[in-house]
Amino acid sequence: MPLGRSIGRTAKFVRAWGDRALAGLGSDVTEWIVLRNIAFAPPPGASQAEIAHFSDMGGSALVRHIDRLEADGLVTRTRDTADRRTIRLRLTAEGDAHFDEIRAVMERCDRELRARLAKDEAEIMQRALDTLFEFCLTELSGKEQPPTPNSRARSKR
Repeated sequence: MPLGRSIGRTAKFVRAWGDRALAGLGSDVTEWIVLRNIAFAPPPGASQAEIAHFSDMGGSALVRHIDRLEADGLVTRTRDTADRRTIRLRLTAEGDAHFDEIRAVMERCDRELRARLAKDEAEIMQRALDTLFEFCLTELSGKEQPPTPNSRARSKR
């Protein structure tokens, strides 16, 4: 089977499994991705453009998600002091608490996935997927990419 097809097929089902695991919290993998990118963004906070770039979500879909997160009291939007065109996102205290809940579920899911592999297999897979991600991101953009929120988060582990 082609490698890209194997990755896509697996990603689809891992995401559906994650959605099911988060359903009890009224959440899903998309919300996890958005909140995680906001939570791990360095000061002064993530911009909507950065979240869109790293979440594989179009601008209008992202805005709808952020509108809902803001209405639910989980996220605040503020104008960047250096560039008033840029909107910065931060988690509220309620958003931090909700993120901690969904992070615990997603960490459990990650442990369950990793338990299916030998430790060296999991490490090799992680490096391989990161390499393919960076390659595709660079190819699509035509320029070298800055570190992603996921690569920054990995260095914080």
